Formats: sequence, C-alpha cells, structure tokens
Amino acid sequence: MGGDQGDGERGCWAGPGGLRVTAVRLSGAHRVWADAAGVPAGAPGAFLVTDGGARVGRGYYPTVEELSEVVDLASLRPCDPGT
Repeated sequence: MGGDQGDGERGCWAGPGGLRVTAVRLSGAHRVWADAAGVPAGAPGAFLVTDGGARVGRGYYPTVEELSEVVDLASLRPCDPGT
C-alpha cells in the first residue's frame, strides 16, 4: 500500500473531480468506521475512498479487487505531496 508517511496514511491517489483514494492503517477512528463498513476485524489496512471529503459507497475497501468495483483504477494518479 505504499511507503509509511508517519500520519497513519500509507499512500494516496487522486481521480477525476474530487475523488481521492487513501491507503490507511486501521486503528483508532479508521478502525471504528471500517468496522461499520464491514471490513474484516483482522484487516490491518484498507483503502478509504472520498469525493470532495465525503465517503464513496461504504468508504473503506480492504482489497484492490473490492476497490476496483467502485473506482476506475486506471483514472487514478498519485497525489501531489502536501495535498
């Protein structure tokens, strides 16, 4: 899921409009929201999908396969540093 950035985020990709996919460690608030989204308890991380700050679909997707069901992966580009 990318390199460790020190703030719980492990990678970020941007898509059309305000779409953003962020790989996150599932601890703290991310764990609570991921549990509510049906992510298995043993999953250490997931992809958080937002559009303009609002969650897309259930918001958290534990695998690339599940992510690809809601996001066109070919449209994603790495986020600019500092965004």
